[in-house]
Amino acid sequence: MADTSLVLATLGAGGPQALKLATIICRLVVKVADREVDGLDKYQVVSFGRTVNGTRFPERWWPRLDKAISTGAIERLSVQAIVDIMVDHDTP
Repeated sequence: MADTSLVLATLGAGGPQALKLATIICRLVVKVADREVDGLDKYQVVSFGRTVNGTRFPERWWPRLDKAISTGAIERLSVQAIVDIMVDHDTP
């Protein structure tokens, strides 16, 4: 499982950077939610005897968001630029 501590700390701190990060996360999910290939990670669990299918934020994106924060790219680049970079260079 990816280390999400910097991403969560940034979101928890509030302010402009947290808002920008939350917007990036939302746009990433919306952009790839309907894609069959390279979209959200699919998972399946059995709960109370029923199989439940779902999707979640891809593990491979957490380190990328961490890097965007730690290198200052989140401050220099636009939300759309970061989303485009992450989606265009996405390989599951």
